[in-house]
Amino acid sequence: MQQVPDPANTGNASDHFWTLEKRIRQDKKNPGVLIEIRKSTAIWDIAYLVGDGVITMDELEGFSEDLIDAVKLILGR
Repeated sequence: MQQVPDPANTGNASDHFWTLEKRIRQDKKNPGVLIEIRKSTAIWDIAYLVGDGVITMDELEGFSEDLIDAVKLILGR
């Protein structure tokens, strides 16, 4: 996880602003930051989480083989 720049550090305030703005834009695209889980899209959501490195395939142990196979298919593994 990246650190948010500390405005107290020496440096240009506008550089800190643009760094923070870029981080916010990136985080909005990351499903690990905010995700709405629905039963109808759960397999896709799990695949996105695995694809983004939020969770690993090993952490799916205990889920059904059908779910694990579906996630692998979505990820193209």
